[in-house]
Amino acid sequence: MSNRLGGFIAGQNISVAIGTFTAVTSPTFTFASTQATPSVGQAVQFTTTGTLPTGLSINTNYYVISTSTNTCQFSTTLGGSAITFTNSSGSGTHTAVTQRAFNLYAGAPDTVEYLIVAGGGSSSGINNNNNGNGGGGAGGLLTAIGYAVTPGSAITVTVGAGGAAGGTNAIGNNGGNSVFGSITATGGGYGGNGTTGNGGNGGSGGGSYALQAGAGLGTSGQGNNGGNSYQNGSGGGGGGGAGSAGNSYISSISFSLGGNGGTGICSTITGTRQFYAGGGAGGVVSYPYSNDYDYNAVSLGGAGGGGNSGGASSGSQAIYYPQNGKSNTGGGAGAPGGSNSSSYTNYGASGGSGIVIIRYPQINSAPALVTGSPQVSYADGYQIYTWTSSGSITF
Repeated sequence: MSNRLGGFIAGQNISVAIGTFTAVTSPTFTFASTQATPSVGQAVQFTTTGTLPTGLSINTNYYVISTSTNTCQFSTTLGGSAITFTNSSGSGTHTAVTQRAFNLYAGAPDTVEYLIVAGGGSSSGINNNNNGNGGGGAGGLLTAIGYAVTPGSAITVTVGAGGAAGGTNAIGNNGGNSVFGSITATGGGYGGNGTTGNGGNGGSGGGSYALQAGAGLGTSGQGNNGGNSYQNGSGGGGGGGAGSAGNSYISSISFSLGGNGGTGICSTITGTRQFYAGGGAGGVVSYPYSNDYDYNAVSLGGAGGGGNSGGASSGSQAIYYPQNGKSNTGGGAGAPGGSNSSSYTNYGASGGSGIVIIRYPQINSAPALVTGSPQVSYADGYQIYTWTSSGSITF
């Protein structure tokens, strides 16, 4: 259990018996067996059912300074001189004990708090027809307190991979699901391209491709829809994020910006502020008939690991470098810039991998078994386990 009283944990110190002894010949103490004799350096206190021999006191720390079979000597300081007592004085049964901190409510936790982020969706490959692709949707994000755990039962942890980038004219890929026990966060949807137009559905939806209004849909409680792109020569829609929907394209005189990615959600589960699950930016288009090209114009990924788009391109110019979603944030991929030349080939970008984080009060016991090499940290009175690869935990 993890009961609390006014912010403090109720508890006490307890005395654990080491063994009974007799004090017959000062300064030597005789115990019942070798196994029951404390070791050199061990701190003990004395209890008795009667009275201690003259020269010894209760509620006083003594330290073993020498042993021989089932006998030893004590000092009031570590490595100090042996204490003496009056031979054969005292009465009753005498016991050496060690003091241990004991908390009535320590042990395995009843519940844990979790943050589960799935892998982000990728962007599709460029399609050489001067239209912007959609940004990848962020991986689904789920966070809550009060997840019940059962001591002795392993809880599976799966960290979803980011969606693989789409090749030239190829559709992108959704991110992988992340799982903690019975809770599943859904991978982000891919950004749309000229093959299907629509963004993929997922934890958050991918942005749509030009000429299409079919933005990908997010999963309720995990993320939001992607942004739209409506007409020829348009930038692509931004991928949805856990905190907001992806933005639709923005048109100007010389280029059409893709929509920015939807913003992610800020969590402090690790003890520091961190955004997760931002959407990827939609691709940018530069109009071939304009004399005012801005090849460096890019759209921005959402806070939480969303990738920026590739720059605009036209004629012999090509700036096709969209950003991948950031690893271990579930960020969606940025989309490549549109091209009006079939001589260029370019892949989309990859979604960011997910993450699974749990925490529970530091006063509770460490897990009995953990796999997957999670990072272990401590902050704000919690012990925190962060998985960036799949594994398990048993309390």
